[in-house]
Amino acid sequence: MGFRGMSPKQMARMMKKMGIEQKDLEGVKEVIIRFADKEWVISNPQVTAIKQAGSETYQVGGSKIERALSGTATASSPDAEIIEEKLVPEIEIPMEDAALVAGQTGVDIETAKQALKETEGDLAAAILKLRR
Repeated sequence: MGFRGMSPKQMARMMKKMGIEQKDLEGVKEVIIRFADKEWVISNPQVTAIKQAGSETYQVGGSKIERALSGTATASSPDAEIIEEKLVPEIEIPMEDAALVAGQTGVDIETAKQALKETEGDLAAAILKLRR
């Protein structure tokens, strides 16, 4: 039995039965991740809260700017440059997982792999993401 033809509402109900809740957080302006010597500022983030087995995980996507802890960008000297990149978790995606997601959503393997990377390998979340 596959997920083909299952509506997003049915998928959400099935995930809820498995104890997985996913919610997009609206109105988030920026996310700051602080390290000992620097911080990352993610502007215009797309934040999703995922609750599973009593723990809550946050998935953040957006453009990253790295700056010193003082709050100024690391581009304070003319030779320095601001680092911007798309935040995508670097995990190894098994071909079987990508094929399953591609088969359930009708997308190509590369799109399925990208969705799995963005959901940290979570098959159900990747399928829901591609069905929106």
